[in-house]
Amino acid sequence: MPRYRSDTPAARLRDAPARARRRTRRTLRLAAGGYLAVCVAAVLGLAVTAPGAQLARPGSALAGPGAHAARAGATSGTPDGRVEDTARRVSPVPPGWAQLRPVLDAAVDDARRSGHELSACVLAIDAPDERAVCAGGDEPLYAASVIKLTLAVAALESWGGDPDADTPYGPLGELVTRALSLSDNEAANLLYDLAVEGPGAPDTDDPLEAVNAVTDRVGLAEEFHTGGAFRWEWTGDMSTVTARGSVGYLAELVRAADGRAPRGRALTSPAVARIVLGAMADQDRTWKLPALLPAGSTANKTGETDTESHDVAVINTTTGRYAVAVVATAAGPYDTPDQVIAGMGRDVARALGGAVPF
Repeated sequence: MPRYRSDTPAARLRDAPARARRRTRRTLRLAAGGYLAVCVAAVLGLAVTAPGAQLARPGSALAGPGAHAARAGATSGTPDGRVEDTARRVSPVPPGWAQLRPVLDAAVDDARRSGHELSACVLAIDAPDERAVCAGGDEPLYAASVIKLTLAVAALESWGGDPDADTPYGPLGELVTRALSLSDNEAANLLYDLAVEGPGAPDTDDPLEAVNAVTDRVGLAEEFHTGGAFRWEWTGDMSTVTARGSVGYLAELVRAADGRAPRGRALTSPAVARIVLGAMADQDRTWKLPALLPAGSTANKTGETDTESHDVAVINTTTGRYAVAVVATAAGPYDTPDQVIAGMGRDVARALGGAVPF
């Protein structure tokens, strides 16, 4: 039986109360934000039609579901909540970079002692050579919900990078938020369909072809591979990721968001990348890599099933931004290497000068 679900009945039952509380809080936040937007619009004479209408149009300074403060309006050294850095302050790796391999090796060993296989990578996004260090076997594993990143990118491209686009299934930005920030499977399934349904959709009726064509632009279609949606349907393929492919994908996403990808070789547009990173930064599932780090210092996406537990994140530190990925096995919802992953995230950030808010 193919595994295209990122959760299980047991896990859903266990997490239902917490999930309900999170969604209630998020709904209240969205409602409050929408009410405020309407009030402001009334004063200024602007047309605001719904609580998601503050999501900016492509190319604006506020592109992204989180509607974070614009970097242009922030003073140097002041957190503004944005993952991208259009000025891209190039930063050599700190002396602590040499500590990373022992940190990653220790995580691999700790996971193995608990009966789990784990591979991990760290890539220095802002270093001149964008070097990476990895540990573990780096064998491809079922991607679980990590692959929702590719579905969001492809759907946004199909609809012109516009989070306000009114799709047949509702506002696109809301679907992206649900799929990435809440890891909602049905929202991800709709993004999968929308990848070939928008006004700017590629010339194909096959969502898999459309989604993997995006990742193939940067040579990562095999290491960060989409094989289906989150439905009980056999496509003849399976979504898989590796730790090295994951940090590569994150680096390309940030490069695109910064606006510094080579012409013709960008993963996606700056607007699309910023929306996706904004949703990752506004993340509810923070018990792995972000668990022991300051709030606002990570943008991550987890993936978990009864047999996998992954997390991929962009972590902001005093010495620059780093892509960090952990791809690991699990043995049920209560037997995971999640504590190992959380400790590794803390130790990686410490070695790199300490995590700080974006």
